[in-house]
Amino acid sequence: MGKAVTGVEMAQLLGRREADRVGAAPSSVSMAVLCVVIAALALAWTGWLARLPTGVALLPLTLVVGLPVLLGASALLTVAYILPTVVLGHWFGRRAGHGRRWWWVAASTALGLLPAVGLPTMARMSQSGVHEWRQLAMDGLLFAGVLWAASAPASFAVHMTVLREDAGCPVRPVGDILLWGTLGLSIELTTLLAYL
Repeated sequence: MGKAVTGVEMAQLLGRREADRVGAAPSSVSMAVLCVVIAALALAWTGWLARLPTGVALLPLTLVVGLPVLLGASALLTVAYILPTVVLGHWFGRRAGHGRRWWWVAASTALGLLPAVGLPTMARMSQSGVHEWRQLAMDGLLFAGVLWAASAPASFAVHMTVLREDAGCPVRPVGDILLWGTLGLSIELTTLLAYL
């Protein structure tokens, strides 16, 4: 897997000074939040999959390959989507004269959905023909919703990490994020198993 972006590198990307206090790097925070969010989405997916007749046989496979896929997807989303959208949101905020606000991060995360979802959907539409465009558009919207649900918490966590670093405040450790996220996932899993 790729190397996590350090606090110094993120500071250089964002055009700011490095924080005096040591804490988790924004990329580490993003990966931790994404691990929790993707695991929650995967639990919902496996709950839906278990209702299918052939889905019960796929559940052990999901558990075996789950961790490497989870870490790989988190790293890929962090490097290719989360960090660039946070940098873009902070740039928009500085250009507009409002500073680095959360709504600029939300807007840039939503703006990032256009190329991330729109280009593959348009390519699939051009290959399949005119008669399937509605289904492909719905698939693209579904993918955009899942991508937004997975990336928005991580983008806001990176945004808050950068602001806390700049203020000289301690950054929440990645272990705390994973601990509280695991607690939330255990509640979700218990609820899911109660309804199965």
